[in-house]
Amino acid sequence: MEKEELIGRLDTPQKTHMVAYLTALIESNALDVQDLLEITFHKKKEIAFRAAWMLEYIMTHRPAQFVPFLPQLLELLPKQRNHSAMRHYTKIISLITGRRADQIYQDVLPQIDFDPVIEVLFTWLVEPEMLVAAKVHCMQALANLVPRYGWIKDDLAETIDYLTDIESIAFFARAKMVRKQLNRLK
Repeated sequence: MEKEELIGRLDTPQKTHMVAYLTALIESNALDVQDLLEITFHKKKEIAFRAAWMLEYIMTHRPAQFVPFLPQLLELLPKQRNHSAMRHYTKIISLITGRRADQIYQDVLPQIDFDPVIEVLFTWLVEPEMLVAAKVHCMQALANLVPRYGWIKDDLAETIDYLTDIESIAFFARAKMVRKQLNRLK
């Protein structure tokens, strides 16, 4: 599918059938992941959001198709300004760094320098305008990276303590889980 045709399809309001429609597009094997990455920066927020959702779906359901584009997603991370797309970017990072990540991701992660990503995740975690869903994914991804980057543990714990009093109940619930995870790590 050509990029402009994909943008046109993503620009169509899908209402209750959106998930089924986007999933069918992905399952058609007609998508270029490179195009989706570019479309996540589209000026129309809804189009960018839908493209980011599709990236997340491909990452979880088609790891072999997604993994070649992982370095590019991580490189694009600090440039993302669409809060809805940020939610999916951070969820992808949280999922690929989690202990239940597909083996294909576990195999490539040691070759990736996460230092620039960590900086972005901490920045987004404390940004007042950031969606709570993106914040919890930032927090989870950072906790997942503690075994590799031990210094994150204390900084993350302090940041969670600071944010717990000013964030929502949803944030507090995930913070409690992340604290338990951090306590299990030596």
